[in-house]
Amino acid sequence: MRRVSTLTALLLLPTSAAFAGPVEVPTPPPPVYVEPERCAQPFECFYVGIEYGHSMITGFEQEEGDPEEAFDLDNGSVFGAFAGYNFQNGNLVYGGEVRFLHLDLEDPATGFTMDSVIDARARLGFAASDNILLYGALGYSFGDGDGGLGGPVDMSGVNYGVGAEYNLTETFFLGLDYTGRQLEGSTAGFDYEADVNTLTVRAGLRF
Repeated sequence: MRRVSTLTALLLLPTSAAFAGPVEVPTPPPPVYVEPERCAQPFECFYVGIEYGHSMITGFEQEEGDPEEAFDLDNGSVFGAFAGYNFQNGNLVYGGEVRFLHLDLEDPATGFTMDSVIDARARLGFAASDNILLYGALGYSFGDGDGGLGGPVDMSGVNYGVGAEYNLTETFFLGLDYTGRQLEGSTAGFDYEADVNTLTVRAGLRF
């Protein structure tokens, strides 16, 4: 009789649990969201900005068969914008940059004008601290000018430069840049060579 009672209890145990109601399953905790780090290093990531400064342009034009005629464009203001991307490995910082500068300078003697330049360049720098970057740059430039009697002239050539940047915050920085360019071009029987040098103050954002 005792065996029968024990067996009956075992058989009724699942039924009793079913009549007792649903089993409450604890709610899992919400997932923890970890915001991704903006930039792994102080000078890494994309950056954009604007710049303003002065330009210094000298060179010459030469009509076929005639002697060279030098021009010296009055120093004037220059402004523009830039964008690039940096990689950083320890203190080594490297990347590429594109910039546009508006010049609009004219030499009264020859009528030669230089309107704008576009720089495409690689930069290699040293991060002296989390706030200070020193760099050198090398690349190629395209200039838009006008030779006066010779008409519009497209010029191109190498560029080189040095500069420094200072991080005021994680995203905002100020900089100083010097760039020299050796440009050449020709149009309508005229040949042109120009040294286009700029010194600019820069302000930008990293993101």
